[in-house]
Amino acid sequence: MTEVKFPSMVDMPDKEYFAHPAIDQTGLKKFMESPRAYAWHKLNPLDNSTLAFGKAAHSLILGSGPKVERKLDGRTKAGKAQAERAKSDDLVILSGSDYEKLQNMVDYAPDMNSLVEGKPEIALFAIDPTTGLQLKGKADWLPDHPDMDGVMWLYDYKTTGHDVQDFTGSAYKFGYHIQAAFYMMLYRLVTGYQGAMGFRFVVQEKQEPYDWMIWELSENDPEISLVAVKQIREALDRLSFYWNNHIPLEDMLNQGLSKTPMPIRFTDWQMNHLIGDDDQWEM
Repeated sequence: MTEVKFPSMVDMPDKEYFAHPAIDQTGLKKFMESPRAYAWHKLNPLDNSTLAFGKAAHSLILGSGPKVERKLDGRTKAGKAQAERAKSDDLVILSGSDYEKLQNMVDYAPDMNSLVEGKPEIALFAIDPTTGLQLKGKADWLPDHPDMDGVMWLYDYKTTGHDVQDFTGSAYKFGYHIQAAFYMMLYRLVTGYQGAMGFRFVVQEKQEPYDWMIWELSENDPEISLVAVKQIREALDRLSFYWNNHIPLEDMLNQGLSKTPMPIRFTDWQMNHLIGDDDQWEM
C-alpha cells in the first residue's frame, strides 16, 4: 500500500487512489447536486466494466496503467483465467468491437510528450486550509515545468462520442470548469506554486476519423474565477459540516432534491425555436 502524506505527489495504482477517502472533484460535484447524490456515489461506486473503456484509453494513450486485452471466450480455460486476472488493477479486458475501436484511436491519438514533457497519472493530495478536509486528484498529464510564457498547464485526456468541436457544451453539462479549478487549486496546495496556471483538455473522438482537439481554461477566465472557484468553496464549506459532525452517509441519503413542484419555463431561445420565429419572439 502506497503511503500518502499531506501535501504530496504520488505515483500510485488506481485501485489505491480510488480507495483513499480524501475528497475528489467527482465527489464534490455530486455533493453540489445534493447530499443524497454524494452519499449514493460513495456507497455505490461504479463497477470496473463501466469504467473499462476510459481506463483502457488512458493506459494506452498516456502510457501508464493496466495492460489492455481483447476479451476471450469466458467458457474456455484461457477466458476464465483472463477474467480472474481482470479482477486485479493490472488488466482491463474489452469486447472485440471496443478493442478494435481503441486500437484505431491509439493510431491517431496525440503524443502527450510531444505536446509537453511530463509524467502521466500523478496523484495529488492536500489539505484544504479553510475546512481541513483532505483533497485528492489524479492528473492525467503533469508537465515538468511551465510553458515559455510562464503558464503551468495541467492536462486531462478525454474521449467523446460527440463532435469534438462541440466540447464547450460537454464542459458546461458535466462541470468540467469545476474539474479544472479543483485541480489548479490542488496543484497550488501541493507545490506552493505561485505563477500563472491553466487547464487543458485533450479531447479525442471515439468514432471515425478519431480526430482530437485541445480545449483550455485559464485561471483568469470567468468560468473559473467567477463561477467554479465560488462553487468549490461553497461546496467544501457545506460538506465540512457533514464531515466534522460525523454524519453517516446513510443519513445523507435522506437529503435529496426539493420535492416542491417546480414551474416549467422554456428559455427565450427554446421558445423562439419552437414557434419558428427566431428573430421576432421576445419574452
